[in-house]
Amino acid sequence: MDFISGMVLVVFILTYVAISSEKVNRTATSLLGMGVVGVILVASGSGTFSTIVEHVEWHTVLFVTSMMIIVTVAAGSGMFQYIALELTKPTRGDSKKLFITFLVFVFGISLFFDTVSTILVVAPLTIEICKAMDLDFRPFLISEAITCNFASIPTIVGAVPNLVIAERTANVATLDQGFMFIVMMPLSIGLFMISLPIMLRYFKSMLVPVEDELVEQMLWIDPTQMIHSRKDFYASVIAMVILIVGFTMGHSFGFQPSLIAIIVASILLLITREWVDDILKRVNWGTVFFLVGLFGLVAALEITGIIDELAVFVGGLIEGSRELGIIFMIWVPGLLSAVIDNIPISAVLAPIAVQYASLSPLLPLALMFAVNIGGFVLPIGSPANILVLAMSEKEHKPIRLADFARLATPLGFMMLGIGTGWFLLLTLFIG
Repeated sequence: MDFISGMVLVVFILTYVAISSEKVNRTATSLLGMGVVGVILVASGSGTFSTIVEHVEWHTVLFVTSMMIIVTVAAGSGMFQYIALELTKPTRGDSKKLFITFLVFVFGISLFFDTVSTILVVAPLTIEICKAMDLDFRPFLISEAITCNFASIPTIVGAVPNLVIAERTANVATLDQGFMFIVMMPLSIGLFMISLPIMLRYFKSMLVPVEDELVEQMLWIDPTQMIHSRKDFYASVIAMVILIVGFTMGHSFGFQPSLIAIIVASILLLITREWVDDILKRVNWGTVFFLVGLFGLVAALEITGIIDELAVFVGGLIEGSRELGIIFMIWVPGLLSAVIDNIPISAVLAPIAVQYASLSPLLPLALMFAVNIGGFVLPIGSPANILVLAMSEKEHKPIRLADFARLATPLGFMMLGIGTGWFLLLTLFIG
């Protein structure tokens, strides 16, 4: 590693130490880091800022922005509130049934929404329903954050790390959405069936019976009263159907998720033309520009050859063994994602997974699994977790980091172990 590469690596490390400390604005810090490595490359003659910009994962940035717009329009129409009430009524105030219903709902939509979008949809509804029924919403939010992280593994659009890795592995012939779904979906369902009883038992004392009077009040509410705009409501329903069909079948026709999402988002903006400025103000632009800065930093690592050197080091560790490759791709990214945002871990290790995909097409999938599971081992590993913590604090019932970790950390390690066994088993059948 030469001096310039060393400087870029130092900037990368310092940037993520600062972001992980949560004492600085993560968007401003990632953009500053991108700017600093740009200056280093230009001053040393190793590259230009345009080169960094060209390496940014713009497909992922456009996908995240488009999904935020779609979720904002749907939420404003009352669609999600309508769904929440329809889901709640059959439980008739049984807190355990309500808990299970919300987690099943989270599991289902996590296949088609990234984790941040899922929490933006479900968490506010959960808080409102729990407040109306005089239940503590914190067990619900913690469990929803955990569930959306591991439920996202079967699809490319289920999490931003999946998109990052998929973009890098687009040229690996054996990795497509069908193969990914076949490998990951049984594992995801199995993890849900194992974790649900554990969560119910852990929160048993907090899932108390609801007063009959509150239940009766809830049953009297007409779900259609939640619809704020019928035009936007029906447009949002049609948009969700198009997204699901597009994400499921689009790959066969060469349509990338970002293309489908941006078309749907733009059509919704045209339909809601009188509210466009208001909708765009609600988009979380901080997250969008955080991703831009992050991808710029990773691009500098790639341009200076640091990722190639890391790949050589990994190759020396796994020594051409599929089994060692699987173990490395699960446990190292899984543990790193617990303490560092799982998006940069994905961006750094995805090129390495591609290089060694010739050993086994399972390696990129093992990386996807690891960063999603590792994302909830500790609360700071995933943006969805941080969002849940922020929402609970806003309601003056904060979820402490220790409270989150007390359930999530043992579950995360258990799931990493189960996933390791699953992937090692598959190596016997998949060359």
